[in-house]
Amino acid sequence: MESKQKYIQDNYYYEVDDWFVDKLKSYPRKIGIEIASMVDYNFDTLPNLRGWTQRVGGVCTKFKTPIFFEVEYLKEPDQPPIFLDIEPIDVDEYLDYILDKNILKLKSNVQNTTNRTASGSSTD
Repeated sequence: MESKQKYIQDNYYYEVDDWFVDKLKSYPRKIGIEIASMVDYNFDTLPNLRGWTQRVGGVCTKFKTPIFFEVEYLKEPDQPPIFLDIEPIDVDEYLDYILDKNILKLKSNVQNTTNRTASGSSTD
């Protein structure tokens, strides 16, 4: 009896462009891992925009000096997002992203905020 090879479709939640991967590899390992974690945690909360790329700001705090960056992506309705590029930015540009509420969040930061709120502490 001859068996046929079956194709099992993977469930991709997002895609990354080769350029994005190359740029990610150009960062120190800890920073690259933190950026990848932020992308993985936030991909499904990014807004859709048909036919246009978008940018979102981020900050990596793995070293004494924070590393500010922006990620360019394409996310259309009913399509997985495609991450295209990473560029370094300065603190002023990052603050603009904060004002626009357009930043990547780290999972641990969200959990810490939730824990402080639940315990009644304030960050003021």
